[in-house]
Amino acid sequence: MDTDATGDPVDKLKAIQNDDVEYQDEDDDFDDEEEEEDDPITLGFVDKPKNEWSLRRQYFPSKTGGVPAWLDPLNIPSGRSSVCDICGDPLQLLLQVYAPTDKETTFHRMLFVFMCPSMKCLLRDQHEQWKRHPEKPSRSVKVFRCQLPRINPFYSPECPQYNESHEPAGSGAALCDWCGTWKGDKLCSSCRQARYCSEKHQAMSWRTGHKTACQQMKVSSPVFGPNKSGTTSLESHKGHFGLEFCTFITASISLLDEI
Repeated sequence: MDTDATGDPVDKLKAIQNDDVEYQDEDDDFDDEEEEEDDPITLGFVDKPKNEWSLRRQYFPSKTGGVPAWLDPLNIPSGRSSVCDICGDPLQLLLQVYAPTDKETTFHRMLFVFMCPSMKCLLRDQHEQWKRHPEKPSRSVKVFRCQLPRINPFYSPECPQYNESHEPAGSGAALCDWCGTWKGDKLCSSCRQARYCSEKHQAMSWRTGHKTACQQMKVSSPVFGPNKSGTTSLESHKGHFGLEFCTFITASISLLDEI
């Protein structure tokens, strides 16, 4: 009698547990069905450009890697904004996306994502982001947003003609002869012609060929191309740059929208 009396509650408890397992299985199946119903969304994909000239700034390209096609060719981020906060080396372009708006004052809008090629810096950046309120946040990935009104001194208000002959108005700031990304504020002390954004890039250029070319440039007459001098008459029409922080591709690849 005692055995039968205690056996009934045990059997009931087992039955309840089995029911809970069945309900749990049904819930899991329901969740799986919900997950299967969510179709993946493709925002875009990368592909090689049909023409290299289509990556120039006057065509407002979206692309990954290579040198940036600055929307505002004069008002380029400089100083601490252009370097990794951890190692101090110049950042490299990861991707840029053209995201225009309907507003006349911010008609042209470009987002630039730069990162440090050092995995050590990226891991340290990630570690610091785990902290809620770091005293001095250091970032190895930086996002810049540049905006220009539809009427501006650099581009026509009309849609550009997609042919190689289309040119923007005015030239840009003098860029680094090594990376072609940041302003070349530093001149070679010997030839006074080569420009660099940092001492590191100057040293790399010197070791890979400028040591020889420098002597030739000293005796030859200076030749200034589009990358050697900027146009200061357009300084009053700078675009608006915003700097945001967020959690080395050698070739330029166009970023195409999904149709």
